[in-house]
Amino acid sequence: MKRPHGKFIPSVNHLTAFDAVARMGSITAAARALSLTQSAVSKQVADLQAFVDVALFERRDGKLVLTRAGEQYLSRVQPALGELESATLEVMATRGAGGHLNLSVPATFGAMWLLPRLNQFAESAPHIVINLSTKIGTVVLPAPDVDAAIMYVDGPVADDLWCQPILPLTVLPVCSPALLQRRAPPATLLATLPLLHQGSMPDAWASYCAARGHGALTARAGPRYALLSMGLHAARAGLGIALLPPYVVADAVTRGELVVLDDAAHPQPGAYAFVCGRQRRDAPAISAFSAWLQTQA
Repeated sequence: MKRPHGKFIPSVNHLTAFDAVARMGSITAAARALSLTQSAVSKQVADLQAFVDVALFERRDGKLVLTRAGEQYLSRVQPALGELESATLEVMATRGAGGHLNLSVPATFGAMWLLPRLNQFAESAPHIVINLSTKIGTVVLPAPDVDAAIMYVDGPVADDLWCQPILPLTVLPVCSPALLQRRAPPATLLATLPLLHQGSMPDAWASYCAARGHGALTARAGPRYALLSMGLHAARAGLGIALLPPYVVADAVTRGELVVLDDAAHPQPGAYAFVCGRQRRDAPAISAFSAWLQTQA
């Protein structure tokens, strides 16, 4: 295989064939998936092995399986192919006039705070495409599939990251109106009804009880939910009292599905923040989105 301009970069067709055979375990299946003949795929794989001068496959029990070198090579090739596809889709979508931002957001924050506002960013920066994904917990940056993240930050970040606070995290105790039929005052309800806990804020009830209870409240054990939206639905279903951010409960309170038991929002130690690699802070898409977030905060 020729090496254009002296670079050790194989043909994308050969890499695509290599990826397909590795995933499917046979030339026949890969050829069918790629709409090519078996001989064409076989030749592409053979040419690639000749190019790298390493055996990438071995036959085992009638199937083609990766050698150790093949496994290592595939782990680098697949992200590169994904990045090529992403770049191609970006230029097709923006006609080369903008950029894209692969952004990770907490599921509930993304659905209930960011998405309702995102049309404003689209109007202000029509040539920038925001691709959203979600992960539970801290997002490790930099990552091949994520340019930046909105995450809950309650301490300093690594030196190679840039962090822009967006929204302080506060919580309100809420419950279904059906639970108020006991005609008990809020303090009694807080002391007797089940407490619904959030996995992302494990100490929220302990902090709230210490600050508001004056010794009369304890953070009792109760069911724990991984997502804030799960806590919202549990509270609406009458399973107990949840401590949730105002942006999560606002619509349900307006519709009368939830009642706030304490109007004073209780602060949590951290805040939602926009985080990216420090070296990427001035990238056009990141800079534009960051500036827009400041107007929303």
